[in-house]
Amino acid sequence: MSGWRTRLVNSLALTQDIPESRFFQLATQSPDGQLHNRTVVFRGLDETQDVLYLVTDTRSQKCLDFQCNRRAALCWYFAHSREQYRFSVTGEVCTVHSHESLCSDYWAQLSESAKSQFFWGEPGSVRENPEYPLKIVTPPTQIPPFHFAVIKLTVRNADYLSLTGNPQIRERFELQNGQWICQPILP
Repeated sequence: MSGWRTRLVNSLALTQDIPESRFFQLATQSPDGQLHNRTVVFRGLDETQDVLYLVTDTRSQKCLDFQCNRRAALCWYFAHSREQYRFSVTGEVCTVHSHESLCSDYWAQLSESAKSQFFWGEPGSVRENPEYPLKIVTPPTQIPPFHFAVIKLTVRNADYLSLTGNPQIRERFELQNGQWICQPILP
């Protein structure tokens, strides 16, 4: 197991009861060169590969961005442990059509309220009657809708920073010839 992965698993275990520890920022670039940064929900870490997972709607901006440029960056801060992770990743949008089993597995893990968000309409479209709350719709089936997707973020390099103690710890992890190399660096 790579050093960054060991650290991340420990950070997640330490903060498992803190809901905000499941959120990180994902930055992508659109076909016209615009940068887009948003907060997303961490859904899992592959047990055998250096892959982080999140779920999304294929009609969202991030899916459009990944069609043009699969490279992205993410930043994850754990306030409780004062640790920051920055990753350079390659994203792959896995749809119901291309990865049916993967999508079905992640769909089954979602709460009913999370599932209902996929039936509100197209992300980014004009909201009719904004004065009324969005309805929680019971999904008509346990099968994910055609626009549900899982995004696989394959980690290409990592930067870890611990802000506790003196000296602070910062490490850069790079994949070289299939092996993760750790280099201590100045914070």
